[in-house]
Order: sequence, then C-alpha cells, then structure tokens
Amino acid sequence: MRGRSTVVVVALLVVVAGPVPLPGVAGPAAAAEPCRTQAGGEELPDGAGRYPLIDQLGLPQAWDLATGEGVTVAVVDSGVDATHPDLAGAVAQGSEFAGVADEREFERTTPPPEQDCLGHGTALAGLIAAGRAEGDRIAGVAPGASVHPIRVADGVDQATPGLLAAAIDEAVASGAGVLNLSFARPHDDDAVREAIADALTADVVVVAAMGNESGQGPTGGRMYPAAYDDVIAVAAVDAEGAPLDTSNSGPWVDLAGYGQDLPVVAPGGSGYRVEGGTSMATAQVSATAALVRSRFPGLTADEVGRRLTGSATPLGGDVNDRTGAGLVDPFGALTHLGGGATQADPADPADPADTAVSPGYIPVRAVPTAEPPLDSATATALAWSGALLLAVVLGLLAAPGVRRSVRRGWRPGRPEELVAPRARANDPPPAAGLARLAGEAPVPSPHSPERSRTP
Repeated sequence: MRGRSTVVVVALLVVVAGPVPLPGVAGPAAAAEPCRTQAGGEELPDGAGRYPLIDQLGLPQAWDLATGEGVTVAVVDSGVDATHPDLAGAVAQGSEFAGVADEREFERTTPPPEQDCLGHGTALAGLIAAGRAEGDRIAGVAPGASVHPIRVADGVDQATPGLLAAAIDEAVASGAGVLNLSFARPHDDDAVREAIADALTADVVVVAAMGNESGQGPTGGRMYPAAYDDVIAVAAVDAEGAPLDTSNSGPWVDLAGYGQDLPVVAPGGSGYRVEGGTSMATAQVSATAALVRSRFPGLTADEVGRRLTGSATPLGGDVNDRTGAGLVDPFGALTHLGGGATQADPADPADPADTAVSPGYIPVRAVPTAEPPLDSATATALAWSGALLLAVVLGLLAAPGVRRSVRRGWRPGRPEELVAPRARANDPPPAAGLARLAGEAPVPSPHSPERSRTP
C-alpha cells in the first residue's frame, strides 16, 4: 500500500511539473521568445533589373533541367521568416534550439513561422529557394526546393557543441538531402564532429562556410565544420571571380561562390537587404547540390560532391587554397560527364559488362564501321553490265572498218585508198571532174566516141 502511494505521488508530480528532462535530451516543445530587436529590409529600388546571380551562375539553362523540386535543404542558422512573399510555400515548419543553464544544456522548441531576429537565415533561405519574381528581380538558385529551418536561438557563435550537434541531428531526422551550415568555428568539437559523421553516413550532402577571418584566426584559417573530411568547404569571390580578402583559405577549400554585396531576402516584411561573405556563397553551393539531387536522385552524397567539384569553373588556373576547384557551376553540375564514369566496351571481352556508370553519364557511341554502298552480288552484276555496254560501243565504232575490210577480202589497202576511195563505174574520172570545176575542156577518154571516130 505504501509503494502504491509513492507511485501516485510521483505521477502527480509528473502531471504538475511535466516530464523530468534527461541531460542532453531536448525538452518538450515550448513557445519561442520574441525577438528583442528585429532585422528588416527595404524595397528594391526601381529599375533594379534582373537578379545578378541569374546570369552570373547561368541559372536559366540550369532551370531547364532541374529546379530542386523534391529536395529539402536544412538550414541551421538564425531561423527563417517564412512569411516573406518570395518564400511563400518554400519553408517547412522547423525547430528551435535554445541553450539552458542546467544539465539539459538546451531545449527544443517550435518557433513561429516568422521567427528570425538577425535575418541571416532568411537571407540563406532566399538564396536557396526564393521563388522567381516578376522580371526575375529575385530568385533562389533552386526555386523548386524546400527549406527546413533549424533556429539556434542565441546565435551559432554562442551555441554549445552539444546544442549544435542536436541541431545537426534534427536536420538529418527531417529527411533533408542537403545540409547548409553557414557558420565557422575555430574549435574541433567531438560532439559536432560526430554529428557531421552521422549526417554523412545518412547520405546527406553537407556544405559549410570557410569563414571570414582572412585566414588569420587562431588555427591559421582552419575552421569547422568546413575542415572536416567529406564536408564541402566553400570560399567566397567577388563579381569578377577574385577571392575576397576576408575569405579564409586552406587546402581543404573545395569550391567558391559569389559573396560580395548580394541583394537578399530580409525578414520582418517583404523587403531586402545586402549581405556578403562565405555564408552567402555556401547557400549557392547548397542550392546547386539540391539541383543535382533533384535531377539525379540516385546519386550518393559523395557522388554529388564529386560532380560539383568536377564541373566547377577553375579560378586562378588550377585547384588552389583560395577557391578550391573553382566557382560553382549549376548548369555544369547538371550536365557533367566526368567523375570517373566508365562504360563497358562490348567489343572488348576483357572489359566487364557490369562496369559502374554514374547517373547522368551519356555514353559516347563508337564510330560506325563504313559499310560498302553495294553488296558483292550487285557489284558483280554492275561490272558485267558495264563490260557489255563497253563492248557494244566499241563494236559500233569498229563497224565501218570491218565493212571495208570485207570488201577488200581482208587484204591490206593501198595508202591512196585511205585518202580517196575507189571510183565506181558510173563516176566520172577524177581528172574530168576537176577540169569541169576549173572550166577547162576535158581531155577525151581513150574509150570515148571522139577517140574512136575515124577522121
């Protein structure tokens, strides 16, 4: 009876106080705290024209092949204002992680759809998935993709390793195919490293910013999570493709994106602001990964990464520590034929028939062997026809000579006969004929009546 009373008391405490949280486990959903200060924006100026990234990244050609439809990009950042008109229908219900000063370390809550105090996460979401506005005044690189926002309430720079690890785990659990981490920390934290490893194991494309410390941080530019293996590390360049002075560098840089003075979507209404840095460049690479995963859903995360780096536009002539393989190229990534794709050669028995071929690879067909225009029977028939025709023509040409040879009894003729043929009995003598032509009296023939007449 005493034991039963104890159970009842504990149950009542649970009902009144709620479930007892365990260390490192997110607590129950709660209302997010309102912003103390709210970042905002302003309308684009009249005549702003076409959004610059559309032409800089060749997006119209890429959109003919894919828009990111069916792919979710998780954004661990300051939140996303889903009420902005350019993000209508593109943002899923996300989560918020806030630090607490007890053994729990953090608690998970559900933020209002407009919750983004700093505006950084909303800018990233717009670069990734903003819809195409009239006149293309704004557009995300993957306008058909979805964004799953994971808000770090106190800012990523103030978050504990455990909180960041939980946010990354939340992104994986959301089913995202791409994870955008537009932050950089100088510390290699075990919890974050393990969470990144779990994301990669779950076949998520992880893209992270190199940071904007000009390579002068405490680790000489090595920032995390960008420096982890298999994470796509992104640097920033200006409109001309030159690396930004503030962009960190190192041999772990994989790609570059544009990061100077970009118009981006702002929270708190329908306005815009100007942002830059490796964070914005990272969003472009994440969106390009979404395009690739949309067009080639069978590619693994590693294959997507190799396609992105293999199709990049080189900057500075070759792979380097400032821009990696080069500027991200959405259309190139969607049409890239490299990446070690091979195809079995049917003419070579030593080439295995089950050689792996990357999705999207277009095999190059062998040059066809030139076939003779006619088969052997037709060619033989035409040859005999030609020979017979030639014989007929030669026979027609030789007929006059044959007739003359028959008249001579096949005896050789005299040379003069070749010039003047033998006169027939009724023909006048040649001399008489010539005399008449000259108007002279003809010489009497020995057989003429005049010669035979007696004087």
